[in-house]
Amino acid sequence: MKTVLITGGNSGIGKATVIKLSAMGYQVIFIARNREKAESVRNEINAILKNNNTDYIIADLTSIHQVHQLADTFKLRFKVLDVLINNAGVCLPERRITEDGLEESFQINHLSHFMLSILMLDMLNKSDDPRIINVSSGGYSSGKFDPENFQSEKKFGSFRTYCNTKLLNLLFTFELAERLKDKGITVNALHPGVVNTNFAHELKGVFNILNKLSKPFLLSPEKGAATSVYLASSDEIKNVTGKYFVKCKQVDPKNEYITSENQKILWNLSLKLSGINTDI
Repeated sequence: MKTVLITGGNSGIGKATVIKLSAMGYQVIFIARNREKAESVRNEINAILKNNNTDYIIADLTSIHQVHQLADTFKLRFKVLDVLINNAGVCLPERRITEDGLEESFQINHLSHFMLSILMLDMLNKSDDPRIINVSSGGYSSGKFDPENFQSEKKFGSFRTYCNTKLLNLLFTFELAERLKDKGITVNALHPGVVNTNFAHELKGVFNILNKLSKPFLLSPEKGAATSVYLASSDEIKNVTGKYFVKCKQVDPKNEYITSENQKILWNLSLKLSGINTDI
């Protein structure tokens, strides 16, 4: 049985991904902040599928310390990691600073997934088909790369900041894929589609109104999870790395900020902020 670790797996696209992969016979471990909710989701999924393939680890992605604890807990409980799905994402109504002194959406959407990917490489190396999957968004195309504004230091805007972090997801994907290309670990990113979830439920004003009005036209979480499931399980892309997918198809991303130079700038800054040392 192959093992999957997924962030943001107790609701929305993440939960739909957990259910589908668990039904396919994968052992799926999802990350959640709230133990009571995590227990409820795990029991619900296992009861629906009539198996015990789903479990969870408690961790808060707004904490560098807890990301380290998450990695340590996984390594104590499991022998190998086959697929890491960096799925969690937020779009916040205002600029918030975490206990680590970092802007919250930057830390959740990018830095914690950067950290988790690096920390889990030793477990992925034990798999015969290791995969890292980063859930980005079509919003990346509106994102801008400004090393002095990664954390909205200059100006915060809910959608602007979100799009910037989704661009960082792609830059990280392409840089990590390049660094791991000779190690057998594939790294790919995806746009799940515009999905009816609660990820932007805190937004107010016009964004909140537009969000509510658009809900009848949005994809279901199950359809939004399709590309994540495809990248996690399909033999068609077993050796494909450093690519971006939409509707299970490879697409060439278009954003002037996607350059090798910017990828390396982001990589080095992420190492500095996370305090992680790696020679990959």
